[in-house]
Amino acid sequence: MTGNTAKKRHSYEQVLNCLSISELLADVDYEVIGTPPLGIDIADSDIDISCFSSVPDALAQKLSTALTDHKDLSQRTLSFPPYKTELLSFTFMEWLIEFFIQDRSLKDQFGVRHFLLERRLLSLLGSKFIQQLIRLKQQGMKTEPAFAKLLGITGDPYINLLSLEDLSDQKIKQLLPCSLK
Repeated sequence: MTGNTAKKRHSYEQVLNCLSISELLADVDYEVIGTPPLGIDIADSDIDISCFSSVPDALAQKLSTALTDHKDLSQRTLSFPPYKTELLSFTFMEWLIEFFIQDRSLKDQFGVRHFLLERRLLSLLGSKFIQQLIRLKQQGMKTEPAFAKLLGITGDPYINLLSLEDLSDQKIKQLLPCSLK
């Protein structure tokens, strides 16, 4: 199920194929994350790609050189202590594409952890939950805050949502309000 109803654009798979992402990242450990592979993308969703590199600056430079033809290509360094992230972004086929490059394994990157947890939550919590989630996103709420709101999680949604990772499926289902069951 996709929330992308406002305007028609190519699927994220078509975009990644046209970009030759598997060739571009042939020697890189990467994962396509975010809302499109979860099926909860909306008209302005982007394509996020988490990458592992022992030298993030070097991979960012390599990608920047390979993608130099994209007029809005930008690179910046983000610091979310204690992790440094190289962010490379550009628009291609009407999609914003962002590479998040860190020197930590994919399984330890917050973006990948959020993605895996959110995939699990969507499979557990059903269509009413998904519809409400998409509705909140269409109203301007980011993905993690929307999940947190629907599940009654307070505080920083980016950190506190991860507290669900080790819960059993049964415990997670108990968090769902009756109105969404």
